[in-house]
Amino acid sequence: MSGKRVDGRSLRYRHRREELLNLVTDYVLEHGIGGLSMRPLATAVGVSHGTLLHHFGSKEKLVTDVVAGLRGRLADAADAAAGSGIGGLSGWWARSTMPRHLPVYRVLFEVYTQAVREPDRYERYLREAVADAHAVIEQLVVADGCPAERVPAVASMIVAQARGLQLELLATGDHDRVDRAFTLFIDAVNGMVRAGSGKN
Repeated sequence: MSGKRVDGRSLRYRHRREELLNLVTDYVLEHGIGGLSMRPLATAVGVSHGTLLHHFGSKEKLVTDVVAGLRGRLADAADAAAGSGIGGLSGWWARSTMPRHLPVYRVLFEVYTQAVREPDRYERYLREAVADAHAVIEQLVVADGCPAERVPAVASMIVAQARGLQLELLATGDHDRVDRAFTLFIDAVNGMVRAGSGKN
């Protein structure tokens, strides 16, 4: 026995929090975060306002937890591309922009915009969203032999272009055109990285 006291209340509510987070996430996917308020949200998911505060503390923290879960739903696409080099981004794009993922991106863009407007309130989200995206892409760029001093800039360019095309896809629904644009971009980046690394 370690002698460490177990908080019985924490154990009792541990799974309830996960259940609530799933309910809240489904609500946010359907309604977005515009005008999101804790009291109506609590009513919608069938709990009291106090219960939501107990589990999540504030709307900002709740939204950040929701976003973390949503980004987790996209992780399979990122994991499949890991270690494959820039060429692996084509497969990542195809998997991550499947119809079932588009509502996730819609919410992520909404939260990203809100976070940029109120960075102090969404500091954790901004930090994690930027760091995670860049970390994944930097691994792919490094795997293709990009010179170390160019890796951050190349990764930033890829992340920015991918976000722009994701937004274009959401706005237009023109999957074929946006897919072709992404393919052209990746071909151009591949050539640039290979030229910089001395590969033919």
